[in-house]
Amino acid sequence: MQKVLHISNYYYPHVGGTESTAENIVDVLRATNEYEQKVICFGEGPHIVNGIKIIRVRYSLKIASQAISFQYKKILKKTINSFKPDIVIIHTPNPLVEHYFNCCHYKGKVIVYHHLDIYRQKLLKYLVKPTMHKLNKRADVIISSSKPYIDGSKELKKFKDKCRVVPLCFKEDELKLSPQEEIEVNKIREYHKDKTILFFSGRHARFKGVSYALEAIKNMRDVRMFIGRVGSKYPWLEKRIYKNDNAISLGQLDRSQYRIYLHSCDIFVFPSLTKNESFGITLLEAVSLGKPCITFNIPGSGVNYVSPNNVTGIVCENRSVEEFKNAILKLKNNPKLREEYSLNGIKRSRELFSYEQFSKLITDLVKEISNK
Repeated sequence: MQKVLHISNYYYPHVGGTESTAENIVDVLRATNEYEQKVICFGEGPHIVNGIKIIRVRYSLKIASQAISFQYKKILKKTINSFKPDIVIIHTPNPLVEHYFNCCHYKGKVIVYHHLDIYRQKLLKYLVKPTMHKLNKRADVIISSSKPYIDGSKELKKFKDKCRVVPLCFKEDELKLSPQEEIEVNKIREYHKDKTILFFSGRHARFKGVSYALEAIKNMRDVRMFIGRVGSKYPWLEKRIYKNDNAISLGQLDRSQYRIYLHSCDIFVFPSLTKNESFGITLLEAVSLGKPCITFNIPGSGVNYVSPNNVTGIVCENRSVEEFKNAILKLKNNPKLREEYSLNGIKRSRELFSYEQFSKLITDLVKEISNK
């Protein structure tokens, strides 16, 4: 039985795109009964998840979104020496961990799952570029979630021959409502029956563009926008929401609350602005439920691959409040168009982003690398 070590920033129950992808890969390989697996990550939580050992390393502080731990290198090296993995799957960017991994001089197979280029932290990008280059050069294969992201990535342009596309996926079972949740959905829809319900869920970072959506719905009396949060609270955004009469902050959402509002909404808004948004799991889940989506155009990102213009929703000029507003009005006033986008979304998500397809692509790729 071959051994696989997964290196992720964080892991379940931590919520995030990288974390859910890491968990999905672990679950896919676990289902084959052909691999012994371990996960090493930052943070706290259970040390056994679905029968898989999770090595969690506490960190002292964060700098530029990077967790800092002075014991991580020692623990990583000890794990590699004792576990002796045949394959390491490392999720990037995670610059400090990439450096530590390079220092371990591991001799086995390496799969890099490249989730994101580093954009905002210009100095950090300059400092860690040699580390990222060394890891990508060392890798047997580099995975990205979409071809547009590979084509637009400065970090991957020298390694395109190593790159493979494995689109992220949604799990139908995780989006199904319980009987009690169905009751809550009906209550929300009944209470707001005279309104068009918009929904956003995600981090409240600036690149998520929520302030643009808030500006777009100003003075729309027959619209109600619910805003869920994942992660830290940002006071500047909470103030913006509070000042807007037709926007409601839901605070931190658990998975059940997220499902309820996702099913309740008429339109899903996803106003991310930059390639910091490489794909959009919540966007994909909305598309899979047949929710018409409104996004901004982000060249080189996978966002507009998940929800193409005039197929599953409307893509607006980046940062154009006017276009975003017009898109809301267009969908609000056109139930037939919403239905068309809804059917297209359900069909497209099942053809391109199913868990079954993700499972096959990952299984085939890991087998290919292990036999190489």
